[in-house]
Amino acid sequence: MDEYERDLLYAKQVEQLYGLAPVGIIASLVNGSILTFIQWNVIAHGILLTWFSCLIVLNGAWSLLWYQFRHGSRNPQDSHRWGRRFLGGTFASGLLWGTTGAFLFPENSITHQIFLAFVLGGMIAGATAVYAALEGAFLAYTLPTITPLLVQFFILDDEHHMAMGAMSLLFVTMMFVTLRRNHTVTLASMTLSLALGRSNQSLQSEVLERKQAEVALRESQEQLHSVVQSTDEGIISLNSQGKVMLWNAGAESLFGFSMKEMYGQTLERIIPERFRLAHHHGIARASRAGGKTVEGEMFELKGLRRDGSEFPLELSLGYWHKHGEAFFTGIVRDITARKEAEQALHRRERELEHSQEELRALGAQLISAQEDERRRLSRELHDDMNQRLAVVALEIQSIQNTLPESNAMQKTLQHLNDQVSSLSDSVRHLAYQLHPSILDDLGLVVALQSSIREFSQWENISVTFRPRDVPHALPQDIASCVYRVTQECLRNVAKHADATRVLVEVMGLEAGLQLVITDNGKGFIPEAVRPGSQGLGLIGMKERIRVVQGTFKVKASKGKGTTITAWIPLSSET
Repeated sequence: MDEYERDLLYAKQVEQLYGLAPVGIIASLVNGSILTFIQWNVIAHGILLTWFSCLIVLNGAWSLLWYQFRHGSRNPQDSHRWGRRFLGGTFASGLLWGTTGAFLFPENSITHQIFLAFVLGGMIAGATAVYAALEGAFLAYTLPTITPLLVQFFILDDEHHMAMGAMSLLFVTMMFVTLRRNHTVTLASMTLSLALGRSNQSLQSEVLERKQAEVALRESQEQLHSVVQSTDEGIISLNSQGKVMLWNAGAESLFGFSMKEMYGQTLERIIPERFRLAHHHGIARASRAGGKTVEGEMFELKGLRRDGSEFPLELSLGYWHKHGEAFFTGIVRDITARKEAEQALHRRERELEHSQEELRALGAQLISAQEDERRRLSRELHDDMNQRLAVVALEIQSIQNTLPESNAMQKTLQHLNDQVSSLSDSVRHLAYQLHPSILDDLGLVVALQSSIREFSQWENISVTFRPRDVPHALPQDIASCVYRVTQECLRNVAKHADATRVLVEVMGLEAGLQLVITDNGKGFIPEAVRPGSQGLGLIGMKERIRVVQGTFKVKASKGKGTTITAWIPLSSET
């Protein structure tokens, strides 16, 4: 028994004590009145009236205490406080009745002594019933009540009083034994009452929970039925023999058959004939396996409408058991629109792939045409324009040689000669930018060295060039691609990076050629760069590398510089 149950039991004991308190009050007043009347002629009237007055006052206090208990807090936590008050009042009553053995004891009348013993014995006998709930209350009342009378009997020390004392002591002992028995029975009854109360409360709680569960179940069933019937998707339940047990409005709309037509029937009506045998085998296999082979599975099947038309459907299956039999529930969706959308998407994807391939091919052709045009323009500028400018310069020098040095035209002709020379240098530089002939004549490494040296001088940026194991005889498209990507990277460094150092590495690897360009500039976020915002741009460089079947990577972040890596495969003959 835990502490809470002990508090409940003690509260019941205290409640019974206070419940029988009016009986004790009435018995005390009645017996006190009779004792006062009988002893009137053998005890001084003042003593009798004083004792009786005290008895009335004490029982009045008892009545007040009983009233407070009846109208006060009855919580189990307060029972110990009320119990202490009851024990105090009981001890006070015992003391008052014990004074009769000292002050109301008629020494000269043995008849009145016997009557006094009879009254006190009756009060003690009544206490065995009134205080049966609490042994302490009986002892608090009995011991102070009987002790003075026993002392009087044994003090007189004659055989009659000794016998009366012994009989009184035996009587009190018997009353205590009776009290113990009554107390045991009372506690057992109270414990049983508490147990019954708990059982009854538990039973009521269980009944209430069951009623609530039944109400919730009905509500859930109603909600489920409403959802099943209101959804556009078909919901079909089959037993282990493959016969329809549930056919909702969605299934009626999908297939054109009503619940009345389909209940207890197989699904042959809604399955194309070529799939019916497989359906029967599937139902049998799932029934043998307990449904676990299909639980949570999603199938794409063909359905058959009432008018004979077929349509694609998606079926998700689950299973459940009832009375040892497996039942299957399927949710059916018409996926005609989805299939059409998927087919249209596949067509668009194929068209897009074809368009992208055409764009890539066009891009490659444009790049190739651009390089050819650059090469042609470079050659014309170098071979034609420069030669003409050289002729002009020679003619100017010839005119200068025919005129005296003091002639005023000498200065003008010299200025023209300088202008022609400067124009010739610009044309040569422009031709080199369009397409360096050195790339075709001396190879990629020499062309890059010349271009990087010129870039470093013009832009005042330190550039380190590290070629390693680069094949001399590279295909023209690959050499041109690496040269142009390097040229564009350096141009972007000059325009955007605010870098002071650049490292250009070209390495001939076993399977290809790798270009790595690293700067210490301010960096950038590649995703934020708009196509075309950096001249040829990252997209253009990627496209050049892609045309020669290579890969292109950019590693950059704000404040940490930029590294561009390109790899181009080479054939074994290169």
